[in-house]
Amino acid sequence: LPFARAVPGYSLLYSPDGLAGTCIPECTGAFAANCETGQCTAVVGGSKYCSKCNKGYVPVDGVCVSATKRAQPTGCTPGDGVCTACTGDYFLLSGGCYNTKTLPGKAVCTGVAASSNGKCDTCANGLKADSSGVCPSCPEGCEKCATSGNTQTCSACLPGYYLSNNNCVKCDVNDGQITGISGCVSCAPPSNSPGTVTCYLAKSGSTNKSSLSGGAIAGIVIAVIVVVGGLRRKG
Repeated sequence: LPFARAVPGYSLLYSPDGLAGTCIPECTGAFAANCETGQCTAVVGGSKYCSKCNKGYVPVDGVCVSATKRAQPTGCTPGDGVCTACTGDYFLLSGGCYNTKTLPGKAVCTGVAASSNGKCDTCANGLKADSSGVCPSCPEGCEKCATSGNTQTCSACLPGYYLSNNNCVKCDVNDGQITGISGCVSCAPPSNSPGTVTCYLAKSGSTNKSSLSGGAIAGIVIAVIVVVGGLRRKG
């Protein structure tokens, strides 16, 4: 598939068996349920998730789950609508615990230090976590980057951006001799410059069929995305 994660403004909602997922608008549906008003502010992998839940709930993988039905929600040490620490493969970010093995968590952190209460040890973007376990940010739209002196250069972009001269540019924005496409939310740069980006998915759901194989087109337009090795079974 051209992408196996949600595009900007959308979140990947797992099915109950953890074997498939559906992309829905961020901060809606299950991601809005029991989230405190105005608290869908945690940015994880380019999309927003709940940072504080209503009383009796805590954010785990961006969804507010009960803090009282079980002694401890999976991966989270409950506080007042937030997680105060994380356990197992979960890391702490913006009041919630996120799994390092599945999206959206693994887009930020891929490993936690042992007995660290959820401090990230290995950042997905290639930068080094600070002493608090927080991963430094890459420039806007950048998924992986490197730092040299005071300069950061991108080597890979988040969905919705294309790589141009070591920078990530939104799919609908022109950059030098590269032309963006209005409404495009998943794209790749042209093979030659000057040229127009290849748009995999537009806001309307249409695709640039002239530049995709039949299998790729089918992979884009299905509503439920099955990601091999990228999903886990929910407890």
